Amino acid sequence: VSSLRVLCMEFIESFKLTDIERIEKLGLDRKLLAKRTADAFLKQIVETSYFHCDPHAGNLCVDNGGNLVYYDFGMMDELKPNVLEGFRKFCAALFEGGPTISETELAKNAKLLVDGVEDAGVLARGADRLAVEKLARYFMRTFKDNQLGKKGANVKETVGTDLQTLTENNVFRFPSTFTFIFRAFASIEGIGKGLDKDYDIGKLAQPFIEKFTESQKGYKSQTQKNFNIFAKATGLNTADIETAVTSPRKIAYIEETLRAMESGTLKVRVRSLENEKSLERMALTQNRMENFLLASLLLNIAGIMSRPILTGTGVAGAAFFGLQAFLTNTKIKKFDKTQAKFVQTKFEGDD
Repeated sequence: VSSLRVLCMEFIESFKLTDIERIEKLGLDRKLLAKRTADAFLKQIVETSYFHCDPHAGNLCVDNGGNLVYYDFGMMDELKPNVLEGFRKFCAALFEGGPTISETELAKNAKLLVDGVEDAGVLARGADRLAVEKLARYFMRTFKDNQLGKKGANVKETVGTDLQTLTENNVFRFPSTFTFIFRAFASIEGIGKGLDKDYDIGKLAQPFIEKFTESQKGYKSQTQKNFNIFAKATGLNTADIETAVTSPRKIAYIEETLRAMESGTLKVRVRSLENEKSLERMALTQNRMENFLLASLLLNIAGIMSRPILTGTGVAGAAFFGLQAFLTNTKIKKFDKTQAKFVQTKFEGDD
């Protein structure tokens, strides 16, 4: 009987999760209910990509057996394939390694996290990767510290300049779907805090994401999974063995480089294409200004001269330098137009 204008749903007897008195009277575990709200939200966002956009206390309830009950499916949304893939990659990078992850592993995961943000269409293609990865490392470390109950570093002192530059360059953009995700997250967070004062969806998400990541690796059996864990822990895998075999050659190369530095035979040439282009444009701008000044000077001289020959010469000179200034201005516009072709602000998912 449902149609485009009418949505018919099954009624299931339940009560609000904000009714703490009834929850305690029935002997339901408040912490467990809080965890279930987080798991239900994460399952929708991370696993199925189809989620309830408005899970407030009237739409997310519980029955007498402690089972969650969702109502009102009139506001649902689904993540696009690229957003889902990017979001999963983001979650895997953020939670991998746990709160005590090393700085080396965190730096590797930061690169993967930036890839996920880019795939999801939040970060523009062609943005400054070094600055974005630095920003990712800071926020990931802050997130890990919060999981451990530690206070993170000051954002302005650590990455303030990079954050400001990236923001001014408009390299970030949140797809419309994220508005509904944030709304759902806020509702779940409010319900969870009411059930458990220590509710932290960041901590509750850790085991969920780890379990989901493991399931995505496609182990055919528990034996294969255990062998993979053993190989990773002991270094008995292709990647680590290759590193061990090639390490002597790499060390020898580093030694040769250091020797060359000591003897002064090593030359390092660094090019900054951005600075070169800025200097090129500055030279054009300076040339235009000089021509304008000379044209103005000759025009003024022509105005005060009484002899026709000098007046004509001044006007001719002013016209010549004025033309040069106009041509230089044309070159500057062409230069800017050419440079704009190499500045990418396109997001993943754009047509």
